[in-house]
Amino acid sequence: MNSGILRMAGSFALVALLAAGAPAQERRTLDVGGDARASANVTIYNNNLALVRETRSVELGQGVTALRWKDVAQQVRPETVHVGDAEAPGAFTVLEQNYKYDVLNPSRLMELYLDRELMLVTVNPATGAQEREQATLLSTQDYSYVYRTDEGITFGHPGRVVFPEVPANFVERPTLEWLLDCRQPGARTIEASYLTYGMSWNADYVLVLKDGDSRGDLTGWVTLHNDSGIGFEDASLQLVAGQVNVVQPYSGMDYGVYAYAQTAYAPASPAPQFVEEGMFEYHLYTLQRPTNLMNREQKQIELLGADGVRLEKKYRLDGDSYYYVSEYTGAMENLPVSVWIEFDNSEDNGMGIPLPAGTIRLYTADASGGQQFIGEDAIDHTPRDERVELRVGRAFDVVAERKQLDYEVLSSALYETEWEIRLRNRKPEPIVVEIHEPMAGDWEILDSSHEWEKESAMSLLFSVPVRPDQEVVVTYRVRTRY
Repeated sequence: MNSGILRMAGSFALVALLAAGAPAQERRTLDVGGDARASANVTIYNNNLALVRETRSVELGQGVTALRWKDVAQQVRPETVHVGDAEAPGAFTVLEQNYKYDVLNPSRLMELYLDRELMLVTVNPATGAQEREQATLLSTQDYSYVYRTDEGITFGHPGRVVFPEVPANFVERPTLEWLLDCRQPGARTIEASYLTYGMSWNADYVLVLKDGDSRGDLTGWVTLHNDSGIGFEDASLQLVAGQVNVVQPYSGMDYGVYAYAQTAYAPASPAPQFVEEGMFEYHLYTLQRPTNLMNREQKQIELLGADGVRLEKKYRLDGDSYYYVSEYTGAMENLPVSVWIEFDNSEDNGMGIPLPAGTIRLYTADASGGQQFIGEDAIDHTPRDERVELRVGRAFDVVAERKQLDYEVLSSALYETEWEIRLRNRKPEPIVVEIHEPMAGDWEILDSSHEWEKESAMSLLFSVPVRPDQEVVVTYRVRTRY
């Protein structure tokens, strides 16, 4: 047993001697900035997230090199970084990866010089001569700097501070660094990819009504916002529409979805700039040309155009389920009648492509032919062959009133109520008003002046035609059990 331990100790000693006698492997440092970028592809998601893939031309030597990859997004998620050779996957091995974000700035420089010597420089106002004094920085709390000088402790220095050097761990901007062991030296095309916050996109649409509001021209725009801290020129752009799940590390920061509502009417383009394809449970839109994505910039690119889309205009009065268990006195006057524009996202309607979530703004021409804004509404991601419903605003010339004609409590859980709804149309053309009545509990219509439709287990619908300058009175009685 003891001899085995001695033999093992001797082996360790031999390895130590060999290691001590072996020459240390030289480690080179190579800085590669954005000027070496050969290509860039940016895929932007709806939830303030982007995937950056870029290649840079790098000359690597044999052995170990510390490669500093500068000009990356300031909001990069370093745990998502991947690097490799785009043409020869086995050209090098990644030994280590670091993300350096200790960016040089005055306050951070002062922090690193705590308990160290520096120079205080003061200008004599009478002579203009500079007076220099050695000092030790004692405190940086609340950006109030305290120094020890030959005369004692002081603060509130009126001059400037001169540092003897910049600490080695500082970088001028966030930098990725890899320790690479290269087996195939020479010119290499290195590809790096990472996720970053600070980029987002949403869709903005313009719908111009025509032909008496029965048709419209729809133009879709992609609104991009780049606040990631990095810009790209001649980048390939792809957009992902859909709710991609992202686990957010706790940092106290809120990475919400950005929404921007600045757009203007423009005619539809003859050919789409984006090509759409299905990808997993999402939709991918690829721009068919390179584009610039500069930092702190909002950009709009046309997504789609469809002319002559068939539209349906509706008037809607919505009730409330709590009407049927309470007693009301007097009339409920001037109730809002909403105006809706609906259309089918179908191929036979000139569309039929998935519509990313966004805001649709509606315009119509006035008597002089100028386009006037008439309302907007948000849509969710809408697959093809689904219906788009837009609440545009409130009808000015359609008046609605509601009155409770009777209220009876038949038992502790059984009620009967009778209602009167008056509709007046002050428009020059006939309309149909849809009355949507949410119900509660077990309900039964006992009597009604108009035909009604059971929309669902908890809703009924009256579709009431109203001619110009006509008043139509709708009455019904309902029994409700809870």
